[in-house]
Parts: sequence; C-alpha cells; structure tokens
Amino acid sequence: MNGTKKILSPELGYILIFFSITFISASMESGYYFLLPYLEGRGISLGALGGVAMGICYGVSFFSRPLVPLFEQRLGDDKMLWGGYACFFISAAGVALFSGAMGSVIAWRGIFGLGLSMVGVSLTAYERRFIPEKIRGRSIALITTAYNLPSLVIVPVMEFLITREFYRCYIFFFPLLIAAGTAAVRKLPKIGNDESQAAGEKDGARLSYISLLRNPQIALFAASAALFALTDAGQLTFVQLSGELGLAASYFFSVSAGTALLFRILCGKLIDLLPRKICAAGATSITAAMMLMMTTASSPSALMLYGFIFGIGMGFGYPAFMCLILDLGGRRYVTRLAVVFGLIYSGLFFLTPVIMEFFIGMTGSAALAYRIIYGGVLLATAAIVPVSAKVYKKTNTIQEW
Repeated sequence: MNGTKKILSPELGYILIFFSITFISASMESGYYFLLPYLEGRGISLGALGGVAMGICYGVSFFSRPLVPLFEQRLGDDKMLWGGYACFFISAAGVALFSGAMGSVIAWRGIFGLGLSMVGVSLTAYERRFIPEKIRGRSIALITTAYNLPSLVIVPVMEFLITREFYRCYIFFFPLLIAAGTAAVRKLPKIGNDESQAAGEKDGARLSYISLLRNPQIALFAASAALFALTDAGQLTFVQLSGELGLAASYFFSVSAGTALLFRILCGKLIDLLPRKICAAGATSITAAMMLMMTTASSPSALMLYGFIFGIGMGFGYPAFMCLILDLGGRRYVTRLAVVFGLIYSGLFFLTPVIMEFFIGMTGSAALAYRIIYGGVLLATAAIVPVSAKVYKKTNTIQEW
C-alpha cells in the first residue's frame, strides 16, 4: 500500500490500533441497521417508536458532545476511551438481554450514543499525539477506511443472520465484538490529564465555543464541514430518489463505498501532498455536484459513474476534514474542535432527512428536492473555495490567533 511505505513501525502500530477501534465503532453502527427487523422477528411491537430507537443514539451523541471536554479534563483521554467502551458494552449487553419493550431498547441505545461521543473525541486526541504531522494525511486516510469496511464485511453477515432468523447469534455479536475490541484499547499507552490540563490552564484553553467560532479559519472550517456533511447525509434519503428514477440504489452505494475505500488505501498520500485546507472544500464541490447529477441518471451505468466520482470526493474529503481538526486545533484545542465537528455531523445527519422530506412534500418530487438543496450547496462551495485560500493563508493554526 502506497500510504504505509514510509511509516515507521511504531507509528504503523498505532495506526492499526486506531483502525481497529474505528472499525469496531463503525461495525456497531452498521450492524444495528437490522435492529428493527430483529425486534419484529422477536415479536416486539415497534409502533411509532421504531425510528426513535434507531436515532436516539445520534441525538444523545449530539447533546452530550459539548460535555466531553469536561470528562477529558477530569479523567484524561485514556480513561475517557475506556468509559466510552464501557458505554458500548453496557448498551450492547442491555439490548441483547433486556429488549422486551421499546422503552428499554431506546434507553440502552441512548447509552450507546454517549459512548460514541466519548470514543470519537478521545480517539481524535490520541491521533493528535501519536501520528506525526508529515504522515497525518495518509495515516488518517488509512484509519478512515474502517468506516467503509463494515458495509462490505459486517452488513452482509448481519443481513444473513436476520433473514435466516439466527436472532441470538445476531444480537450477541455486539457485546462479543466490544469485548474483543478491548484488546486494541489495552495496547494504547496511558496518558493522564495532568499534562494537558497544565498546558490548557497556562495558555488559556478554557475558550468558549462561541469565542472559538469567532476565529475566521474555525468559522470557515465549520461552514465547509457543514456543507460536506449535507452531501454525505444526502445518502440517507437516496433510496427515495433512486426509486423515483426507477433504479436500484445499490448501484450507487456499492460503487461509492468501494471507491472511497480504495482511494484512501491507494491514494491517501495525496492528502499530505495537496493543500487539504483548500481541497477539503473542493471535495465538497465534487460530492454536491454528483448529488445534483444523480437526479438526471437514466441507467445503472450512469448511477455507477456518479457513485464512482462521489466516492472519490468522499474518499478524499472525510479524512481531509479529520486532518483539519488536528491541523487547526493544535495541542490545546483539538478536543473542542473535534466536538464542533461531531456536533455538525450528527446534527446534520439528524436534520437532513427532515429537510429533504419537507422539500419532497413541497415539490412533489425527490429529484427536484435534490436539485434545490444540492444546487445551493454547489454554489456555496464555489464561493468557499476561493475564500479558503485567503483565510487560511493569513494564519496557520488557531494557536496563532
């Protein structure tokens, strides 16, 4: 793999650990796509609470993220990571053992959302400490392949278990996966909160989120990330668009996921070589343009072509934004910037389907709704790319602000 040739063995070891932890989190999310069919198969009435059971974890993750820096200050990143894994295990075991009613399932899924916040932010802090800046782009690219891999590996297995009614094998897979994942967490060195607290108090790290966003480059980062998240979240309602076009959504999903995965493995070095502060917004232009173009698809081959180009934009864009968290946040503010990014992503993954349904209802057409929303996103990114070149040129990191 091109991205790993020049990475020294200790650094490669950390990358593999970070990959494993990310893969487990992504596998938990992807595997639970089949939670509702599992509950129905067990004879549990979903009623109007099925959607709540699926989305509650993201709502809890959204509202708990601003509190995560407080956990970090008191516990340190290593204990916070373990706390997140404890939430994962409690949630998975609770759903497996006590899922006789929807209220119980919702409660256990809410605990999973808290774990997502704690693990996500603490892992970003670990990456900031142990991945050198010179190989940051290709390293993050390799790590983020773990987000795509469960769609190709875990999802087919979970679907097989559900369709064959192997319900116990399905539901007990999750606590066993978390238990196995602790082996990766144990490999990480212990890093307490004394050093980070001392540096933070000395340099005034108790900066509010409002003050943080007053920095022009952080505000630009947040705006760019929001537009990128909008294009990513457009996949949540893509089945409606493909159904209107008379095409199978899998033509797009399979090609885009596979392309993003291969791009990050084979071309991850480009994230180090290219100016990612500008190119991250450029990647959003690609994904928005493909969301717009897909409304004109009339054949499977056209949908696969647009999915291929979308996968290139997503393959570069997501790890580039993850790198920007580390680049702009520096040692003192990386946790807060990770919280901002997480809030943007989880918030827009919750809001985008709602916005899309509103426009579909208003226009009577999924294609027209996509054209309105992603035509606007494309115009916005066309303005942000040249602005990025000017704003990021003035200062290099938030520490200079």
